[in-house]
Amino acid sequence: MARFLDGLGRWCVRRRRTVFELWLVLMLATGALGLAQGGMFVQQSSLPGTETQRSIDALKHDFPAFTGPTATAVFHSTADASPGDWRVALAVGRSIENINALDRVAFVENPYVEGFGGMKSHDAVVVRLNFAGTMGDVQAEDLKRLETAVEPARMAGLEVKFGGIAAMLLNQPKGGPQEGLGIVLALVVLLLAFGSFLAAGIPILVSLCGLAVAYSLIHFSASQFELHPTAPMVAAMLGLGAGIDYALFIVTRYRQQLAEGDDVETAVGRAMAHSGHAVVFAGGTVVFAICGLFLSGITFVGRIGLASAVTVGLMVLAALTLLPAVLGALGTRIDRYRLPRARPDRSAERWMRWGRHVDRNAWPYAILATLILLGTAVPALSLRPGVMADSIAAPSMGARQAYDVVAEEFGAGHYSPFVIVVRVPSAERPREREVPVVKGPEGLSGLTGPAVKPSPSPKAAPRVKGAPDLTKKPDVRAARIGQELRQRVAEVPGIAFTSEPVVAGSTAFLRVIPEGPPHTEATTALVERLRTNEIPAVRAQHPEATVYLGGENPAIIDLASRVSDRMPGVVVAVVGVALLLLVIAFRSIIVPIKAALMNLLSIGASFGVVTAVFQWGWGVGLLGIDQAVPIMSFVPLFMFALIFGLSMDYEVFLLSRIREEYQRSGDPHESVVVGIGATARLITSAALIMIFVFAGFVPQPDPTVKMMALGLAVAVAVDATIVRLVLVPALMSLLGHANWWWPGHRRPEPAPSPPPPPVAEQLELEPVP
Repeated sequence: MARFLDGLGRWCVRRRRTVFELWLVLMLATGALGLAQGGMFVQQSSLPGTETQRSIDALKHDFPAFTGPTATAVFHSTADASPGDWRVALAVGRSIENINALDRVAFVENPYVEGFGGMKSHDAVVVRLNFAGTMGDVQAEDLKRLETAVEPARMAGLEVKFGGIAAMLLNQPKGGPQEGLGIVLALVVLLLAFGSFLAAGIPILVSLCGLAVAYSLIHFSASQFELHPTAPMVAAMLGLGAGIDYALFIVTRYRQQLAEGDDVETAVGRAMAHSGHAVVFAGGTVVFAICGLFLSGITFVGRIGLASAVTVGLMVLAALTLLPAVLGALGTRIDRYRLPRARPDRSAERWMRWGRHVDRNAWPYAILATLILLGTAVPALSLRPGVMADSIAAPSMGARQAYDVVAEEFGAGHYSPFVIVVRVPSAERPREREVPVVKGPEGLSGLTGPAVKPSPSPKAAPRVKGAPDLTKKPDVRAARIGQELRQRVAEVPGIAFTSEPVVAGSTAFLRVIPEGPPHTEATTALVERLRTNEIPAVRAQHPEATVYLGGENPAIIDLASRVSDRMPGVVVAVVGVALLLLVIAFRSIIVPIKAALMNLLSIGASFGVVTAVFQWGWGVGLLGIDQAVPIMSFVPLFMFALIFGLSMDYEVFLLSRIREEYQRSGDPHESVVVGIGATARLITSAALIMIFVFAGFVPQPDPTVKMMALGLAVAVAVDATIVRLVLVPALMSLLGHANWWWPGHRRPEPAPSPPPPPVAEQLELEPVP
């Protein structure tokens, strides 16, 4: 691998113009593809194998219009207008009719028409609508038409807000000045690390080129299959942090080689052979760890992981091809425009002194660092995966404002009702073949004379859009089971309202309104009670029927259950792959096991901080959220894979230098000291860069992105300080030669000490040549 990377680096230096042209073509081609064919980022439209999905499948038989993605439109009064005014109510009615006329809308409620649902009061009108097809079928043009449809209400002076799927689609992920601030702070760190303006800009330039290609591909992929709105934000966050770090390691080694007297091509080749080798293993570990998310069995989680893995892979590719070409073009001018009084080279001695201090006091530092990490992880014991809903979005988001109006006017539970679906076997029997019978002269008219035209039948009433097929006779059994469910569910504490069952054919459904907001633990417990007590009790009395509880809240609860079931498998797979890669890289048994345990401590500390901030509410107001919120069910799973992969980055870079020194000197203690001295400044700088990049995404309005950004920033901070600079050197000092034990390998022989300088008497006896 080292020889290949050396040759690749030298080739990129000699053919740098070709490399620049290839990257330019790649960026332009993918950029054009993303702009011309880019799709919408949407949530997953199905959860195979869950009760929610079974409820949707049951509805499709007789209520197909109610199975598509749902949205909520809220018409709210202002100082100038109120829905209680009949003239304004007419404008709201026209808006609802406009929504109903849209091709993409399968059904919309209308509180002004009896039996068509919806809610209205003097200050607000709320209607739910169902889109036709799946989430992936909804395009940007459809959303523009939806905005245009409600213009009559806005012209009348009302405020119109959208919640649910429409709000998510209308608020596509986008960057802001906060992410730019993170990049600026990363540039400051690079400037202090290199002491040169020119050298500091190279890692950011290379990373932005790789990110441009990655984001364009992700945007295009959104048009081919469903991609969650979190995907581009997580990919950008991880790609920028990892890309800048990878370039930082290679540029640092290149400058060291130049300082030792190598020419430009040789310096690039050796930098690639050493630091490039570590970049490949570090990037590969991150990619394999993230790909472990596919084992979750949740499609959208796996696709977020795939988008992030592709981004990291492109960052590795940029560091191994574009970066050597840039270094070759700059040559020895990389240190031009130096920062006055900056001497980054002096930090090595200070870090070596720290390494020796930890080596002499290994036991106290190992115990203290472990206690700090375990103490920080304690809040994670109460981590509760919960429901992410519009009720906990940032107050500035339209979806949260829509929820607040509904909660104030009608009650918090009305925003996201449950749906109970009943289906019984069809009672229809196959019709027997009818024998044609000739009756009177009219029956012979086709044979004996001109055909007699039948008298015209009365014109049938037009079918209401989205209404069930009224030609299907409602099954009495479905209606009876629906009534039994309504009576039983209405008596459950925490239920505010239960609707009359709606029956068509062999299917019935009824809406259940909880008292509390969607995200509370009480609402989650209510779903569990209905599924384990009330519904099974009714189903037991009618074994021929199938009864399912669905809706937005139950869907996310099903998702959380799926994550909990698959989490152990993902953990074992990610840890196992990482251990295998470390064993291959370092030919050691103890070092990979120790690295895995250290990473688990970092992950535990990160989970603890995220739980304390978001679930307990410690300082959550500083993040733009006005209340404590539950942890989105897939966030711990995703954070585990990301943090484990990122932590391996620093482990690989630190251990590579320690192992190199150990093989040279054979001293397990001095090799740790030298490794710390050679990599501490680099690891600290890389960690600060990642922290600033991740922190730049915390102001994003999506609470899920906030959780991931804060968790990753904390994990990197803990890993690069307490773990890599305290716990790892302390444990390696305690284990000594056992760190590098491998079956059949002998300990390296200590390097011969240099001969003592000759004394004066020896100089006099030396023959003159």
